[in-house]
Amino acid sequence: MRPFLLASIACLVFCLQIQPSHADTFYKWVDDQGVTHYGTRPPEGSSAESVNTHAQKPSNQEKATKQLEETKAEQAYQTKEEEEEERFQKDLAAAKQERKKQCEEARQNKVQLTLKSRVKMKMEDGSVKMLSEEERQKQIKQADNAIKEFCL
Repeated sequence: MRPFLLASIACLVFCLQIQPSHADTFYKWVDDQGVTHYGTRPPEGSSAESVNTHAQKPSNQEKATKQLEETKAEQAYQTKEEEEEERFQKDLAAAKQERKKQCEEARQNKVQLTLKSRVKMKMEDGSVKMLSEEERQKQIKQADNAIKEFCL
């Protein structure tokens, strides 16, 4: 047991004499032959620069993951907004086209009703009816209202 105790004490003394390397300042210098050296003590008579040996702090993976998720969510939201805007623009263009078509039909109807004194109108049941002057005037007013609604 005595040799074990002596070996343990020797290890303890040895460990206490060793200084932690992270506490030392390291230096870098180039000798006369152009060889680069590193050490804890700079050589006397030559210039040496201090070397930063501190490791970077470990990245915060949770924070980075959260930022990535937020970025992805924001991009998904922007994509959704862009798709909705595109769909809206298409619907708007289709509505404008429909209004233009209805405007043209209303104008054509008014022209036909105004130029002809005898107007035939196709009824819902498929039969054709000759309009009286009162009915023709009523149809002209409806055409005017449609022009106001769809053309202006």
